[in-house]
Amino acid sequence: MWYHAAVHRAGRRWIIVGAAFLGAVGLWPFARDAAFAVALIAQLARPLQPGPLTRWTAAPSRESLTVPSGEKILAATLFRPASSARGTGVVLVHGVNETGKDDPRIVWVADLLARAGFLVLTPDFTGFKSLTLRASDIDEIAASARFLGARMPGGRPERVGLVAFSYGAGPAMVAAAGPAVRDQIRFVVSFGGYYDLANVITFVTTGWYEHRDHRGRLAPNPYNRWIFLKYNLDLLHDPRDRAILVEVTRDRAGGPPGQEGPPPPGLTPEGQAIYALLRNRDPARMPALLGQLHPDVATQIARLSPSRVLRDVRARLFIVHSNPDEYIPFTESLRLAEAAPDPGRVHLAILGSFRHVRPEFPPLTWQSFWSFYLEEGGRMFLLVYRLLRTGA
Repeated sequence: MWYHAAVHRAGRRWIIVGAAFLGAVGLWPFARDAAFAVALIAQLARPLQPGPLTRWTAAPSRESLTVPSGEKILAATLFRPASSARGTGVVLVHGVNETGKDDPRIVWVADLLARAGFLVLTPDFTGFKSLTLRASDIDEIAASARFLGARMPGGRPERVGLVAFSYGAGPAMVAAAGPAVRDQIRFVVSFGGYYDLANVITFVTTGWYEHRDHRGRLAPNPYNRWIFLKYNLDLLHDPRDRAILVEVTRDRAGGPPGQEGPPPPGLTPEGQAIYALLRNRDPARMPALLGQLHPDVATQIARLSPSRVLRDVRARLFIVHSNPDEYIPFTESLRLAEAAPDPGRVHLAILGSFRHVRPEFPPLTWQSFWSFYLEEGGRMFLLVYRLLRTGA
């Protein structure tokens, strides 16, 4: 009798041990991603510097390759995780910058995502690298997603996400809505992006932003305004307009606001419309001024605006913005989140620890811990953790 009781007790202990083991195994992916989230956030506090994730994980391998996009060939780098691969790929979409995929910040982010287990592709997007926004950028992003999807382990092309920054986030969102890739895009991260490019132009020229109860004004940055013109002069059809306005951009970029005079002599009506738009400070005049633009320019603005196609996006959306933001107002991300077709698949985070897309943390003190870091850290943890779980 005692023998059977001992066997029964031993069996019960093994059942408990086995259940505990299975429970620990089942919880491990969640605990692992929680640890990754904390390490990633800690790393953001010191941009481009070593941190917990770079110390605890092996560096990913890097492969230079090319991505076909219609008649173009895009240079790209593929970051392969050394271990803990998630079986999920990320196309990292850089913003408007001349260094493209080789910008140190893009390389740093790609390295961190690969260390967290993602297969990361960083193409050079030709429009963004030449400091312009063009509808062709949308096709390049879609081609990059298809390219990476075809190389996913286990033949899982639907396990691809887009992570896009600043002005690159708008075309990325439009690409995710396209019929060629929308069924394979698992998630889209829009960091500092926009809903409608016309709203951004209004903000760049007048400083005004609004959405429902959120409205205000930041002093317009003259550099942003005239550089915007400089790198979009090719949209003008008359070479005379381009020649005149390129001289204007040399004179005005970096100058004090409010000193733009009447249109330079010799501009065609198209050139005058562009000039009037950029020197305007009254948001109430923007609809009329936008309506005076050449139809080709208006078409570009519409095609590059997620507002036109957001209803067709099927991916989970992570919409992130800083407040304040002197380049694209945070109200654009509020509009994106509100207009998303499935609110249950949207994670919106408005952060105070960034300036546009650059981390900028205040000094850590006892007071700042309670007044800023505790709440901000919670928002960032939830954002990063949910992104990691989506890619699991």
